[in-house]
Amino acid sequence: MATCIALLAAATAANAQVNQSDAVIGLAATGFGPQVFGVAAQRSMVQVYGTLDLGINYTNAGGRSITRVQSGNSWTSKFGIYGQEYLGDDWTAFFRLESGFTANNGSLQDSTTLFNRASFVGVDNPFYGKLIFGRTYSTTGTASLAVDPFFANAHESIYTSLASVSDLGYGANADGLNRVNNLITYASPRFAGYFRAGLSYAFKTDQSVGPASHTRGVSLVYSDQTNTVGLSYGQSWCDPGVPGSCTADKTTQPSVRTDVFIANAQHDFGPFLGSAAFVQQVPRYAGDGIARLYSTSVQRYAGRTLYRLSLAYRDTTIHQNYAYGATVGSDYFLSKRSALYARVGVIKNGPQSALTYNYDSTAGGALVGKGHSVVSATLGMYHNF
Repeated sequence: MATCIALLAAATAANAQVNQSDAVIGLAATGFGPQVFGVAAQRSMVQVYGTLDLGINYTNAGGRSITRVQSGNSWTSKFGIYGQEYLGDDWTAFFRLESGFTANNGSLQDSTTLFNRASFVGVDNPFYGKLIFGRTYSTTGTASLAVDPFFANAHESIYTSLASVSDLGYGANADGLNRVNNLITYASPRFAGYFRAGLSYAFKTDQSVGPASHTRGVSLVYSDQTNTVGLSYGQSWCDPGVPGSCTADKTTQPSVRTDVFIANAQHDFGPFLGSAAFVQQVPRYAGDGIARLYSTSVQRYAGRTLYRLSLAYRDTTIHQNYAYGATVGSDYFLSKRSALYARVGVIKNGPQSALTYNYDSTAGGALVGKGHSVVSATLGMYHNF
């Protein structure tokens, strides 16, 4: 994290100029965990890491409000173990185990499994690429993270709130955008100077209905010093063996496929980092709706503060089922690992839309109704170790 430390030191000078891409990546690296952007060359190590993130949140949904202490508003509270072993000839074996928890009461984020956020082993070679087996993000899930400056945070991200398929009809699912079990994923080395490709395939836990695949996808990313452009396409089916995956029934729903297409572009303008993205979700069941999500964002690191703004609009083929909103946030870094943060988010639902902001916004116990607006404001602190 030498880049991040240097940026924080230099930021004390008035009107300091920084490369925004390097600044954002450097600051994010400590939150994601060690070596999330690649193995450390020719090194063997094991490292324990984690995050504690707590804040005070106020949410108003449809006129009813709630104030609460809430975990995971910027980074999910978590603990993990990362390890790698250098095997020689540029080959490195590695693993990651990561578990999420709610820091306000200490309970596990997922009571059905311990390492809900990551449980995988893999091998890496700079000439042949990276191969991973286990539970992690598919290629479309990784692409989904890349389109959002708030990294698809479950509480404080307008992108997460609008990237929903819950109202599209029978069999629609977004499993391919999330972490999945039984995954095999491959990331190529850079080729032609600027490109990287990805492939992934996950098997269903319960393969009794429909195809054996839970999700599968491909991706292609172009990147240079100031630009990143990504394309990703994925297919997914619900898995009867995963709690909450098949919400309607387990008899025919696992046979219904949902396609997702993601395109995103990012440019470092110097004073700020700008990006735009398009996401289309298409469940392949007769009569289901199609959702299209458009988003744009701006990020700027200045002084000790990272400023972020994300705007998003979602439309569907269902009459008057649309929504739009925004998330604005700032992170003031006390050090490279500790920060104070503020978040404000709003979602405006169309007459036939009932999407929620802040993941579980049931403000006062009442679910958001069609046409209702949701507003959320949070002040908090996190520490990455």
